Amino acid sequence: MKKLILSVLLVPFLACQSQSLSTNPKELLDNDLTTSYTGKRQLNQIVFDTEYTTPVLSYKIYSTGELPAYDPTNWTIKGSNDRKKWTIVDERKDQIFCSRFQEILCVVQKPATYKYYMLEAKTSNNDTLKIAEVVLSNKNLKAGWENFKYPKVVFESLDPDTEGNKIYHQLVQNPDEYVKYHTQKVAEILYYTANDPMVDVQEIDYTLKDYNGVSAKGGSSPNINIVYSTQHIEKSAKESLHKLDFETRGVLYHELTHGYQFEPKGIGNYGNNKTFWACIEGIADAVRAEAGLFDMSTRKPGGNWMDGYRTTGFFIQWLTTKDPDAIRKFHLTVRDMDVWSFDGAIKKVFGPEASIEGMWNEYQEYLINNAKK
Repeated sequence: MKKLILSVLLVPFLACQSQSLSTNPKELLDNDLTTSYTGKRQLNQIVFDTEYTTPVLSYKIYSTGELPAYDPTNWTIKGSNDRKKWTIVDERKDQIFCSRFQEILCVVQKPATYKYYMLEAKTSNNDTLKIAEVVLSNKNLKAGWENFKYPKVVFESLDPDTEGNKIYHQLVQNPDEYVKYHTQKVAEILYYTANDPMVDVQEIDYTLKDYNGVSAKGGSSPNINIVYSTQHIEKSAKESLHKLDFETRGVLYHELTHGYQFEPKGIGNYGNNKTFWACIEGIADAVRAEAGLFDMSTRKPGGNWMDGYRTTGFFIQWLTTKDPDAIRKFHLTVRDMDVWSFDGAIKKVFGPEASIEGMWNEYQEYLINNAKK
């Protein structure tokens, strides 16, 4: 996920030597949540040497795939221009990660321009500190989403003795907060800001169930329900906990999109109209793809924009190469068009000269050329 979403926000770091402080640890800067920085017990001090000429306005700290006891819970961010005088710019206490491989995003409380930033962090019981990644940004990554209304989440495991349920809780320590976190991430892809008119989801019943399947969404706003298969969890976890994390987040993005997306008008419904169905499932997989939660190497030439799911979703996500807001604009056509169609949506987004056939053919050429590389 992070590779697609955060790569443009990563701070450029310079090589720097220090005998007393850990400086620019590669494990925290490699954009890879499967690697982790292992510190020491008690207080850890980590210095980042940046090229920013503007203040760091926000930052993210990621948990590892290790036990929660190794997570940072209390930390301070300090800034300096000479590595001698340090000024506190942000301080957090009693922080808890809701899952493994999870971010905590903070807006810097007292931003100012510094060349060096120091993270001082420790665990709750002074265990050995482990962190997967640190991302500093000169942008406020919460801007526009401060007022997002999180739904109430009711979590239930119908089959608590299954291996899938046990594995899920190794990955997710707080299911309610985990689902809430992803509701906003989905909304950020479908909408511009939290103040936009959006589908009002007030409650989500999220259930783990032992059945032969993957996941499904039911109900409609304001109350929806999502079921996730413990059998699928077991299968996904065979490779690694990180593989399960990738799949669990991806499936959740897809199902939550169904809760937050608009539905086409004037063309029937999900059960009796293929265009309606392809639009709904295509947008859901486009959101998952935009979040970086598909293996994009699986994209292949062929098919049709009416095939739904990945075929349609990969196509809609590819439109962002032409316009970074293409998914949002495409989604808003679903709300605004009285009689929705793929061709009409493409014209709304890219102009009257554009067409679904022309855009699809261009996408196919892109896939063919990409396959040759």
